[in-house]
Amino acid sequence: MNTFQKGLSSLNKEVEIGSLPIQGQIPIWLSGSLFRNGPAHFMGGHWFDGLAMIHKFSFRHGNVSYTNRFLRTEAYHHVMEAGKQVAGFGSAGTAGGSNNTNVNIMKMDHHFLALTESPGMVEFDPLTLNTIGVYQFQDNIPAHMTTAHPHLDPHSGQLINFTIQFGKTTFYHIYTIDPMTAHRQLIGSIETDRPGYMHSFAITNHYIILLEFPLVIQPMLLKTGKNFTDSLIWKPDQGLRFLVVSKADGKLHRIVESQAGFGFHVINAFEQGKDVVIDACISKEASAVTNLSIDQLTGDSQIGSHPQFKRYILEEGRSVAVEEILSLESIELPSIHYQRYNGQNYRYAYGVSTSLLHPENMDNQLIKIDTRTGESKIWSQEDCYPGEPVFVATPNGTKEDEGILLSVVLSGVQGRSFLLVLDAQTMDEIGRAEVPHHIPFGFHGIYTEEGM
Repeated sequence: MNTFQKGLSSLNKEVEIGSLPIQGQIPIWLSGSLFRNGPAHFMGGHWFDGLAMIHKFSFRHGNVSYTNRFLRTEAYHHVMEAGKQVAGFGSAGTAGGSNNTNVNIMKMDHHFLALTESPGMVEFDPLTLNTIGVYQFQDNIPAHMTTAHPHLDPHSGQLINFTIQFGKTTFYHIYTIDPMTAHRQLIGSIETDRPGYMHSFAITNHYIILLEFPLVIQPMLLKTGKNFTDSLIWKPDQGLRFLVVSKADGKLHRIVESQAGFGFHVINAFEQGKDVVIDACISKEASAVTNLSIDQLTGDSQIGSHPQFKRYILEEGRSVAVEEILSLESIELPSIHYQRYNGQNYRYAYGVSTSLLHPENMDNQLIKIDTRTGESKIWSQEDCYPGEPVFVATPNGTKEDEGILLSVVLSGVQGRSFLLVLDAQTMDEIGRAEVPHHIPFGFHGIYTEEGM
């Protein structure tokens, strides 16, 4: 049995714990909450299809409390009350169990929303974690799919995302959300004849960039009861296309091509003169999508889909991107000092990674990569498996990496999880708060001082 197998098993307990045992120290200045999202009840055999659970770690005066709750979605009621298996990313099942929003969390106009790639966002109460319901926008932007990674534009203060509308012609509809009024406004619509599966995208000062991978969605195969991956076909001959869209008028500014690759996550992007630089977690093929069933992850063979840190430079006047690999280490679930450096020239990226000396099918270290030197710093502990590191800046800090990282880590030997606090500059441990049970491997979350 793999020591990380517990992280792919169900957690059905909902608890409230007022104070977790602490080793080391939790910074006194930390006075908000970390919200995490991810699957917690597995039925269909695919990691991505577990029922959504929100986990909340709250910090006050060096103490840490913990609460978790399942989102009471349509999918939850189908599975937990009716005993049905619902169709998902990699699991076939019955229709109707929708809005299993187990991927990410967004804060908008004081609303806390759980997201996935289907258009329905599910609102929850940040104090109790009780489910409020599907959030309704008052507009009619067409959507069959979307991303769970909207961007906050540092210049306009608007949120930016896009939807995919399938039909005889497929459209990417790019829109803004006013975070104070939750009003959506269409920026522009881009036609495509090869709709790519895109989990995230990039923004810079002047552009929105869609990474149209050659992992093509075949709308005719998006049938009720089928799993989503059955509709995907890998067409490496088509290569990767960067659709560079102008923020100002929503028009397609240019298309830049590159060799085939696939990635779930963009790390960051920025403009350098008239060039556009995009950093992303990229694998050479689409096995990152097809090798994530629980049986495959916990099997004896290496799945071989750990992505690399790739930089693409879209030079002015060139139709083919310049490619660089910035680190030999793998990186996934990336984060940066988002509030200050999203869409801007930056230096440091953080993420989970798998050891080059001890590779496993689940990431077993946290990594910090210096994009200017390629050097990396690593935190690891034997038989420990960390989740996405969330960067929290030190109050009044002036340096890009002045802050801490928060990561939920599974101790494979103990079969329990802990919240790890690292110094983001040194990657040294500051402290940890121990949870009395395991937390299944999740995906994304946010730290905020609202919602205590």
